Amino acid sequence: MIIKCSQIYSEEGVIDGYLEVIDGKIRRICRKEIGPVDLDLTQYRIIPGIFDTHNHGTMGYSMMGEQASSQENIQGYLKGLASQGVTAILPTADPSAFSALAYAAQQDYDGARIIGIHSEGPYLNRVGEKAIDTGHPDISLDTLKQMVEDAQGWLKLVGLAPELENTDLAIDYLLSQGVRVAFTHSNCNYDEAMEAFRKGITVTTHTANVMSGIHHRRMGGLGACLLDEHVYNEIICDLLHVSKEMLQIMFKCKPYDHFMMISDNVPMAGAPIGRYALDENLAVNIDEKGYCLTDTGRLCGSTKPVLFGVRNLVEELHIPLEKVILMSSLNPSRVYGVGDRKGSLHSGKDADFVVIDEDYQVVYTYREGRKIYDAAADTDLFNAEFLEAAKIN
Repeated sequence: MIIKCSQIYSEEGVIDGYLEVIDGKIRRICRKEIGPVDLDLTQYRIIPGIFDTHNHGTMGYSMMGEQASSQENIQGYLKGLASQGVTAILPTADPSAFSALAYAAQQDYDGARIIGIHSEGPYLNRVGEKAIDTGHPDISLDTLKQMVEDAQGWLKLVGLAPELENTDLAIDYLLSQGVRVAFTHSNCNYDEAMEAFRKGITVTTHTANVMSGIHHRRMGGLGACLLDEHVYNEIICDLLHVSKEMLQIMFKCKPYDHFMMISDNVPMAGAPIGRYALDENLAVNIDEKGYCLTDTGRLCGSTKPVLFGVRNLVEELHIPLEKVILMSSLNPSRVYGVGDRKGSLHSGKDADFVVIDEDYQVVYTYREGRKIYDAAADTDLFNAEFLEAAKIN
């Protein structure tokens, strides 16, 4: 397949030319004509497929609760992600769904590719703006061993609060199993956070959110996240979770190659404004700006995809798109061990790419050379049954 496009965002820069795909791989990207064109996308832009490493659900499909283990649910989830330009995913799931996700990761479903599993917790310490302390279970190595076993080699990231008792044992065990550990929902001060990084934590979960903030006399956990040069920072770029000005500070503190854009989407992503049951114990409210809020006013995940954040960084912060796609695609691919074949448009890599218009809307999504989303044809992807069941009148 030969595709013509005036803006192909390749590793070598923005190319006005041709993208050739053979057997699911990018054979070459060049400026001069290489054969009959199969698809003329001159009016659009082609960017690398997005790798979302923190996503709890989308389009009415959930990685939480009983439904998460259903293969039908997982297939709908992966297809919904494709509609948002996501070609690679770490589902952020309940441990009860690990076995089902491990099975799905080995299938060729029509949607994003599962690269691994992300467990946000269960050992968290709720802090931060408007956070409510709900307590936490005691750290158990037996539980962690069961999580690793159920994931069958697919567990890539576990987030925990390093100030909790026995986290040293947890970190050592997870690292021994090839699982990265994230600084997550923590009340650590600056020194405690830096010590946690020295012990082997290498990712910071939705940086700035649910951690102690920066004060001019107390740098807090956030200060440590930005000043430690070895950790990689997840960031939500919906301009709701983190302000435009704080994002500007972040990007002055560290190079772009240390940031990974995430959505932190919940199953209501794509749902209309309203009140919904996130689970049997938690109601959330989706407002007109896209906030997903509990009744106490605490942010509870997001409803905006990574591509929305891409637009914000380009149009609001004026960061060149070729820099932004490092954070949405290549950086997470490198961190999670697939950068040799995913994350950028380059000869020999998987043909994972997204065709977007000038308004950052997805026209087509391709994964490994196969079209997995077509905006003109895939017009009814939201899980209507979920919407009916979750809606609170």
